[in-house]
Amino acid sequence: MVTKSTKVSAGALLCLYAGIGAADPRGIVPWPAELPSATLPGASLYVSEKSNIVLDFHGSVQDPDLVIFMAGNQYRAIPDLIAAFREWLPSQPQFRSVRVERVFYATTPPVRLIDAMDSGQLLLGNLWIDVRPGKLWPDVFMTGPRQQRRLQAAKYIDSWWVYTRNRGVVLLVAAGNPKNIRSIGDLARDDVRVAMSSPKREPASFESYSNTLRAQGGAQFPERLLAKASTVSPAAVHHRENPQLIFDGVADVAPMYFHFGDYLKKQMPQHFDYVALPADGNFVDELAISILNQAPRRAAALAWTEFMRSDVAAAIYNRNGFDYLTAEERSRREHQ
Repeated sequence: MVTKSTKVSAGALLCLYAGIGAADPRGIVPWPAELPSATLPGASLYVSEKSNIVLDFHGSVQDPDLVIFMAGNQYRAIPDLIAAFREWLPSQPQFRSVRVERVFYATTPPVRLIDAMDSGQLLLGNLWIDVRPGKLWPDVFMTGPRQQRRLQAAKYIDSWWVYTRNRGVVLLVAAGNPKNIRSIGDLARDDVRVAMSSPKREPASFESYSNTLRAQGGAQFPERLLAKASTVSPAAVHHRENPQLIFDGVADVAPMYFHFGDYLKKQMPQHFDYVALPADGNFVDELAISILNQAPRRAAALAWTEFMRSDVAAAIYNRNGFDYLTAEERSRREHQ
């Protein structure tokens, strides 16, 4: 495959970044761009589809005004959230001096980000990013309580609070649902190839999906699926790789959070659909937010977390397939 290195306009960059117009119909899934700001006119694009593309690191690590690490399953809501945050900020006199033109955010599995914080370095192929105070360091971390407790145990944070919940699990399938998958039980069929998170590489998402699989398919159902010769597990990030596996025809179905299925069906209806599952036994997870003790840009972190308590943020998450906490729930004391 030919590496692309060229000068493009900002508009063309966004289209090419998302894979739109690729000659190979089985190239990268045509993800919409998720940039925190507009790119510069004539920005140089360097992408080799499916082998040299970065989707879950957004913005510049150089001189950011705010750095957010987060559980990657929120990626669909964040562009709208950042835009609304910038509109909200001028109405808040206490944050008048806060600058947020340059926002960097990462939407990988959170364990990868915490591992990078522990080690001091994050590797992206031949590129490394130093992850420590004085280099790239998060101001805010938005992830589930399980990982917030890990951050707390490592003394990266003192407290955290829950802000939203997901709406459970659906079954992501190709458009038209060619295997006629209707329920959890169909995943055990010999002719159905399943893509599901690895319990070793993505234990948090595996645990979340397994709760629903066990409740609706039986206590050992996840293990039965993993034992199938045709089951595949993503190497690093299920929220990007599962759709790619279905897009490539390697898998027929993948358990995914509702907001993933809803997003993919709305953005790429020619490629994806989802099968809803019964509410009974369909488990939901929470997301929580914390400020790092060594947040380099504490004023921006305080502004962001205050914004996350607002009805504006709640409306964005609800519109993007989550169930945001009520105003009363948001006002409760943080977890210490």
